[in-house]
Amino acid sequence: SNDPEVKKKKAGLEGQFDNTIREKRELWSWDSIYVQEMTKLDSAWHYESMLNSGVLILDPKTGDVKAWVGGNHFRYLPYDLVLSKRMIASSFKPVLYAAAIKDGKSPCDYLDNEEKVYEEYDDWAPRNYDGSSGDETSMWYALVHSLNIPTVDLYFKTGHKNLEEMCSVLEIEENPADNPSVALGTMNVSLFEATKVYAAFANQGQMQQPVMIRKITTSEGEVIYEKPDNPGKKVMDPEVANTITAMLQKAINEGTGARIRGQFGIRSDLAGKTGTSQEYSDAWFFSYTPDFACGVWVGARNPGIHFSNGSNGSGSALALPIAGNIIRDIESQ
Repeated sequence: SNDPEVKKKKAGLEGQFDNTIREKRELWSWDSIYVQEMTKLDSAWHYESMLNSGVLILDPKTGDVKAWVGGNHFRYLPYDLVLSKRMIASSFKPVLYAAAIKDGKSPCDYLDNEEKVYEEYDDWAPRNYDGSSGDETSMWYALVHSLNIPTVDLYFKTGHKNLEEMCSVLEIEENPADNPSVALGTMNVSLFEATKVYAAFANQGQMQQPVMIRKITTSEGEVIYEKPDNPGKKVMDPEVANTITAMLQKAINEGTGARIRGQFGIRSDLAGKTGTSQEYSDAWFFSYTPDFACGVWVGARNPGIHFSNGSNGSGSALALPIAGNIIRDIESQ
């Protein structure tokens, strides 16, 4: 590529590898596995510039892992992207909204949607993704359309302590910074952690730990291990979880996740949320019904490599289509 930014990122790999020796190297691509003569730097860049995806699908009621895709190809890229932590972006917003509802807020409460500068936070001035602003908007509408300005207003009205407590009970490992930008998903969260959260919404506030093995038997059929049934841990009242689900169902039907119905013809009573991190480095999509919770992440191995616009790099453009294909296949069974 002649793009100066791409050249700059590639140059950042120089010095880490001997770029004078060309050898035949086995490479993986989406089309094939092939052998090509190249330097270690060129081999590293081949994988560094490639888009990667992780997928985790859980049964919300039992925690059974239905699918765990940790990356493109473990032999060539042995790094589990289900467990890696990346900027969670707007996919974090339902956590804040759950904290607000637990604190007594209502989806019909109104939030400030006027642009403002927060001088006490280094003149930070959040903007809505679509550029809109003005007056007030209801809480449910702000989540359905993933509006940033009213979400920041909700953060102040809810209080950092309530958000911190919600993150803790939902087993999000990183402690949220005492800064309003955290409301927009500046925390680093793994696909594993986040999918568990959405599964808890699906299971009316009961969180199950993901289970890879339910039973082990001998060759004669004798059961030597069987995971006992477990109701899970209560992380929120059913009313809180169901209210979030109702809002995220509207996000699928008429908000940021609507593409999954129009493009993929999904019929399920689905709830879901997109997420797009700063500079389009991380694309997320979470969706669920009472029977499954599906989390998808897409991005480069290095967040410094990213798209330049949301048309190509947003959660709805990159992560949602993967979920759409998966759920369409599930519905066809």
